[in-house]
Amino acid sequence: MDIVYQLVHGLSGLPAQESRLARFFLDNFAQIPEATMEELAAKAGVSPATLQHFARSIGCNDINDFIGQVRHQQQENNLQVPAAPMLGDAAWVDPGALKALALNAGIGSEILERFSHSIGRENNGDILGQIRNRLNDFSQQESRVAQTILDDVSFAASATIDQLATAAGVSPATITRFARAAGCDDIRDLRMKLAQASTPVSGGDMALPWREKLNRLQNALNSQLCELQPAVINQAVNRLKQAKAVHIFSASAADTPFASLLQYRLLTQGYPANICQDPALMSITASMLGAGQVLVIFAGSAPENALIAAAHQARRLGAEIIFIGRDSGSFIHRNDILLPLTEVRYGSLLVIDLLCEGIDG
Repeated sequence: MDIVYQLVHGLSGLPAQESRLARFFLDNFAQIPEATMEELAAKAGVSPATLQHFARSIGCNDINDFIGQVRHQQQENNLQVPAAPMLGDAAWVDPGALKALALNAGIGSEILERFSHSIGRENNGDILGQIRNRLNDFSQQESRVAQTILDDVSFAASATIDQLATAAGVSPATITRFARAAGCDDIRDLRMKLAQASTPVSGGDMALPWREKLNRLQNALNSQLCELQPAVINQAVNRLKQAKAVHIFSASAADTPFASLLQYRLLTQGYPANICQDPALMSITASMLGAGQVLVIFAGSAPENALIAAAHQARRLGAEIIFIGRDSGSFIHRNDILLPLTEVRYGSLLVIDLLCEGIDG
């Protein structure tokens, strides 16, 4: 695969957000193999889930496959990685830098900001300032939404459109109109910018690498919360509380620690829970499940055929499925509960906390 061709083709052949990602990767092509998925997401100003979707859109299996394709093409071309840092939104956050660029280019700052938005490098960190400055320009209903956001940014960054509408006392349609009026593509774009605009973790006298790690952790948790819906979490909690027994399957060895943690938490809260990782045992266990039992599946990567077959068998026998993972594909059925992960490590821990705290509540 010619990954450069795929990226160039994506500039015009993909939706706006993914086209901006293609431009970002072309601008930073030499640095891609040295970055982790979380670093790429942070620099590009998107969630890890968006990166995964983009990778598949240009013909890769996932973001790791994409990074591997870039590394392979660099080796084929004997490309030397320069010392220059990866570009990203950080270069566009300072309003003073924007004004200087506008002055040097001989154009107005408003035109420069529109250009920044078109290539995905808008001043995301200043979304709150934009909302404050435009309070008098919004309609009465939109102003109520703006004030609700300013009163509790963390809530607004993770709330569903219905939750935000209820908190502001407006209709969901008003939330959509407000997102566009605030310069966002839609409610998801608004939530992402609000998450990015959240106050970074204060590190005090903490060493810089540790402070950066704290901020990456905060961004990972914000992205994860944006992907989860409280109503779906509550639905999963109710299934676990009402289950005669809970069976936990892990798709790989990397998922087993999280499956074991969920089993431990459930057992200490008085709920019977079993864990299974071996494909043969999964099939046997699934054949003994039935109505009133819940099967929880941890899958940080795409489930293999043995696990999929076991889940289908359990579903046919009446067991309920809760899927916690990154790539469900066509695996999920209408009555299953999907809890998507944007990042396996911290995302899994957060989901486990939300489920077990809900059971205790």
